[in-house]
Amino acid sequence: MNYREFFLETASDDYRGEHSAPDKTSGSPMHNLTGTYPDDIYGPDAVRLYGDGNNSSSDTQAISIIKSTKGRPNASVKIYRAVPKILSRDDKIADIENQKRYIQKYGKVPPTVNTALNRSKYYDGLDARLEELNKLPPDTIPKIKIENGNWVTINREYAVEHGQASLGNQFRILSKTTNANYLFTDGNSIHEWGYDAS
Repeated sequence: MNYREFFLETASDDYRGEHSAPDKTSGSPMHNLTGTYPDDIYGPDAVRLYGDGNNSSSDTQAISIIKSTKGRPNASVKIYRAVPKILSRDDKIADIENQKRYIQKYGKVPPTVNTALNRSKYYDGLDARLEELNKLPPDTIPKIKIENGNWVTINREYAVEHGQASLGNQFRILSKTTNANYLFTDGNSIHEWGYDAS
């Protein structure tokens, strides 16, 4: 399974994937994982046995959270989800104005911009884009939030890594505090959970 199956968001607030997030009918709740994992998920070797091995601090954190919720369905758990960063018209205008100020102050294209254009041509392109945007009516970007059926993670760093890798650094992290009995696993990863508060 890849990150896009779990975290890629569409405008309808629901991402599509071949693999659906587990829910109360198809997964084990975080507070009682023995329906999916052996008892050693709560043991001293759990990080070694069930971690991804790529980042031991993320694995250690995930196992610590899992152990802290054992037998506690109402335990609070902070969850995260990386979603594409969708800019409104006003956000785009502000970004262009910031880039123009940078060019005026430093005489060069901002270092965050990847372009083959020289400073003058890039600046002219910004003016043209700004003119186009100012002709458009203000738009409303629908609020993206964590909803039932979403894939989430219990480790912010894990969400950031996937946002960087799969969303080209054009992402933001959503977070929410929920109860352990609303998080479900199919045993695929200690970092990936289905959210179902229905």
